[in-house]
Amino acid sequence: MKLVGITAYGINVRNEEHQNIELHDIYGCSLLQYLEQITNGLVDEYDKDTAQENVFAYNIVEFDTIRNDEGQGIYDILYLRIKTGEYGEESEIIDSGTGNVTHRKGIEEADVMPFGCCVIVPCGRYTEGIVLVQSLGRNGIASLIKKKFNDYIRALDSQLRVVLNPIIPRQYMNRLLNDGVLKAVRLVSYGISDDDADRYGLDRGVNRIVQERVFRSPVGFLRNRYDRIIQCINGEITYDAIVELDDFEIDDLKLEFSFGKRNKTISMRGLDRLSVNEDVTEDVEIINGHPTFESLCEVMRDIGEEYLRARWAID
Repeated sequence: MKLVGITAYGINVRNEEHQNIELHDIYGCSLLQYLEQITNGLVDEYDKDTAQENVFAYNIVEFDTIRNDEGQGIYDILYLRIKTGEYGEESEIIDSGTGNVTHRKGIEEADVMPFGCCVIVPCGRYTEGIVLVQSLGRNGIASLIKKKFNDYIRALDSQLRVVLNPIIPRQYMNRLLNDGVLKAVRLVSYGISDDDADRYGLDRGVNRIVQERVFRSPVGFLRNRYDRIIQCINGEITYDAIVELDDFEIDDLKLEFSFGKRNKTISMRGLDRLSVNEDVTEDVEIINGHPTFESLCEVMRDIGEEYLRARWAID
């Protein structure tokens, strides 16, 4: 079964002066109300992107305001279920058990899969919200969501743009480092030298080869490398200075934490790409290989609230 992941991004709407706009007042309308209006009108209408050779449609759109016991709004949340897939190549669909061809996918046919997404904006005056995007194995929709949201915002004003950035609130990162359990350290190298390729019986010059060195139950790593990790988060050093090896070129360093009910994987490769992918496979109901929308919404809401609390946006 493929892993179901959730990745969080900060969302801003910026004007031509590169200033972030208050998200509840974009030309008199809130961002989520505007997105809900547009996406509701596009439910089950597939859009074909000939440049990217994919199709895209909204399948479910739901909006809610979460309130406290006094009925005051805490945050608005927009849930989206999206179906998307790529076309442009012929292929054979086979039965994995028998090896028999069950269908020949034509060049205009797309293998469409569902993905969940939600957007959260705290009630009050805020210029940043949170977007949570589901992935399935290596498949995801973050870049697609960013493109669609930008198209909608520019329809209001061509000078506006949507900015999505992976977010690691410093308070949240400190919670992981101090309260989480480090399960593994993964050193990743993209590519392999000719000498190593010969040694392992691999073809030379194959760029897609990925090497990993994985240290499980890395006792002492956080204690001994804590200062370097903090320096990396603060932009004082790069990820490859956290661990330095003479015989292994580190192209990414990933930290896998157990925190609460879930596992969280942090890629330290560059502050502009610092991101947490949360493994929620055990927390959602899986039917036919995909999480149900209801269970996914519950998990996304829980994770979104964690980020809002870490950023002091809600109590």
